[in-house]
Amino acid sequence: MNSHLNIFKSYTNTNRTYQLENDLTRALAITLQEDSLFFHEVFREILKGTNLYNHLFESLESETHVNIDIQKKASQISDFDRIFAISLSESEIANFWAQSYNKNYDPICDLVIHINNIILVFEAKRDKVNCTAQLYNQILNITKTENETQDFNKENYGDKITAFDFNWRRIMAIAVKVSSFEKTMNNQNRFLSDFISLVKQHNFRWLPEPSISALQQTNTRAISRRLESAIEEVAKTTGKSKLNYNDRIGLELYKPWAKEILFNINKKGDLHVSVYPGNTKRQGYSLFENNPKFRSSLNILGTEYKTSYSYHIKFTSFQKYFQGLWFSEADLKEPLYTKKNFSKYSGRKKRGNQWEEIATLLDKSLNYDWRKQCDWENSIIGSGKNQFDISFGYQIHIVIPFQKLKELDQKQTELNDLINLITDIHENFNDKLLMRD
Repeated sequence: MNSHLNIFKSYTNTNRTYQLENDLTRALAITLQEDSLFFHEVFREILKGTNLYNHLFESLESETHVNIDIQKKASQISDFDRIFAISLSESEIANFWAQSYNKNYDPICDLVIHINNIILVFEAKRDKVNCTAQLYNQILNITKTENETQDFNKENYGDKITAFDFNWRRIMAIAVKVSSFEKTMNNQNRFLSDFISLVKQHNFRWLPEPSISALQQTNTRAISRRLESAIEEVAKTTGKSKLNYNDRIGLELYKPWAKEILFNINKKGDLHVSVYPGNTKRQGYSLFENNPKFRSSLNILGTEYKTSYSYHIKFTSFQKYFQGLWFSEADLKEPLYTKKNFSKYSGRKKRGNQWEEIATLLDKSLNYDWRKQCDWENSIIGSGKNQFDISFGYQIHIVIPFQKLKELDQKQTELNDLINLITDIHENFNDKLLMRD
């Protein structure tokens, strides 16, 4: 799925401090509303250490009402016995009752959750701003609407008001656990997964994501998440664009012969970096101006990595891939990838003589059962299709060993070395991979 379809993704990339805070708060509110398991885990964490949770849910006959609001005025909040003042920031909450911001007005609260007679008031910040004083003042003004006579201090309100430090890392740890559980049960919640993606794009450090040095090479999912965080940082800090797909990780490539570079972690924890030059006929025009040649190795951060390549013939219908051939130099009887063959045989081909000519060419050029590999009889001849598009391309990749990734990524809070690795890989593939005669 295209990442632009993320439910919470903004249409602008402008760095807007207050708007981002509003976006994060709104996304959290909607996700709590739309994912009951996530809401349950967050709510239980906040009430931990009290008997309130049991009082609300110990009986099937209990009547519990929940209301979630954002941007709610303090004057609109009433009918409560307990208030939880919740700080949602990178900064740890300070001593709540030591605050002295006593301005009387009608502040707007970022997120308010009303559960029977319990109020949860969240103040969210996108960075390390300490919001304790602001939160204190909001609660002060909320209590003023209920009781004008009592002084706002711990002696009068300590049994009714609880300050709670729910920093972003803490809430995202819950989000990731819930999402992982839902994925295991084949019941992944779109709102929660998109919320996690939104937060990760803003600050990967908020997610429980260990450095690769702390991972086993078999933990490919965690390695991939870490790699994707580095790629997102590359996209944020350079002119390189991250691919907008959820089923693969990569960056756009800016060459007429290839448009994307893909990153994949294999079962051994190694990083495979691949490009597919000539993936379409248009890309092939650039390649076959001359006989294409590729470097046998690339120097990445001072280390030479061997490039491996194979041939890849792709069959598409209405711009969708449906079959293909993969073969190496050893599978060739005679040269197949020539300028003449590209000009004559690539592009759109109609059922009948043109398909027969393709089959004759492949019989003459390949020394293995290519028909079986692409299921020629069923997927093409017996498919009911009247035409297909064929491209003459390559698959080229390098492998960065897991041990190298481990050496580069040592600290959870730093991605610089991984960012440098990805940037150098991109520049080498973009500028040095293809050699011209």
